[in-house]
Amino acid sequence: MLTVLFPHLDGLVVGGVRGIGSTVRIDAATGDDPVDCPSCSISSRRVHSRYRRRLSDTAITGREVVIVLRVRRLFCDNFDCGKRTFAEQVPQLAARYGRRTLLLQRVLCAVGLALGGRAGSRLTGHLAARVSRMTLLRQIRALPDPALVTPSVL
Repeated sequence: MLTVLFPHLDGLVVGGVRGIGSTVRIDAATGDDPVDCPSCSISSRRVHSRYRRRLSDTAITGREVVIVLRVRRLFCDNFDCGKRTFAEQVPQLAARYGRRTLLLQRVLCAVGLALGGRAGSRLTGHLAARVSRMTLLRQIRALPDPALVTPSVL
């Protein structure tokens, strides 16, 4: 059932789903697979520590969804590499240092482009993903510029 409602959690170990008031909390963790170092691309599975990331996700049944993701910090076993430890990334779920899932980011960009700041902020309150008007405007500013098309006829 979770793979139908949350396909972006595929590949993660879901520990539990709880409803707490108006929030749905999903406890998830990464697997035990080896991870490549971002600097030298040597795979490692030696765990340094673990930490939790809290990610906001798109709403379900009008309730806010929060994913509490347990991520590993690993040692790099290559002595020539400049990094001694590195954090495991989940690129299909969230960007590096992100606090929102990529799916929620796309929704907020669409709302910001369609409605702008204040009206978009009011709509996100109804979508159970409340953000400020300035957050929506930052989302719009972060989008890449559209490709310029050279006119064929003047």
